[in-house]
Amino acid sequence: MPVTYESTYSPSMAPQNLKHIIYEKKGHVAYVTINRPTTRNALHSEAYAELRACWHDIGLDPEIYCGIVTGTPEGKAFSSGRDVKFLAEHQAAGKRTPHEDPSSPTYHWGGGGQPIGVGLSLALQCQLRVMSEDAWIGDTHTKIGRVGSPHNLYEALPRTAAAYLTLCNGRLGAQECYQLGIVNRVVPADKLIEAAEELAEKVCAGSPLASQAVVRLYRLSAAFPPALVAYAKQQDKETGESEDGLEGVRAFKEKRKPVWKMR
Repeated sequence: MPVTYESTYSPSMAPQNLKHIIYEKKGHVAYVTINRPTTRNALHSEAYAELRACWHDIGLDPEIYCGIVTGTPEGKAFSSGRDVKFLAEHQAAGKRTPHEDPSSPTYHWGGGGQPIGVGLSLALQCQLRVMSEDAWIGDTHTKIGRVGSPHNLYEALPRTAAAYLTLCNGRLGAQECYQLGIVNRVVPADKLIEAAEELAEKVCAGSPLASQAVVRLYRLSAAFPPALVAYAKQQDKETGESEDGLEGVRAFKEKRKPVWKMR
């Protein structure tokens, strides 16, 4: 007979005093809310670290079967992606942001431990998605001289839609996302959490062990070879730290058209 160990998890182990993320639990559901309303819920090094702490806790807590990831309504967006102004401030001082600085204890290149690209890529990591009627998705990395996560988008979305977002800096509205099968439901903004909770309730009604196994298989089937992941990070790093990468971020902050030099 195999030895069975009881979980030693305690609620006191959950991350405390978070500044940029609201982390709550109700029943078997964890709620992770990006709380940076002044930046349209954009993410920076500290927010990345707090998100990683939440993911770690969800994985440890045996009572959590499902998670709902959202952005605070005051931010008027799920997440506008990376905090480019935060990046610009560090670059202007000749510094890397903490999560891109190998000497920093929070170093974790590529979305600070989130999928590279952060905003849209983070949403695409969720197996079920609910979208507000007035919401849209987009990818503007090439506009600021960055790469982001085109391989994740190319795998998760219809390829023409992924190319439109990544190459044309396009947008897709809620109904377009629904028609393309990118989201499960489109609802009024004030019904967003309610709709997500309905889906979470259905997930929690299933066997937790079976559901976990299903999600593991989802992730395995969508996983990229390690060489591709490493190459994507290297491409993002080289492009982001090129002259054009620096120019794109400066232009964004200064609200002007960038002048590309191809170097």
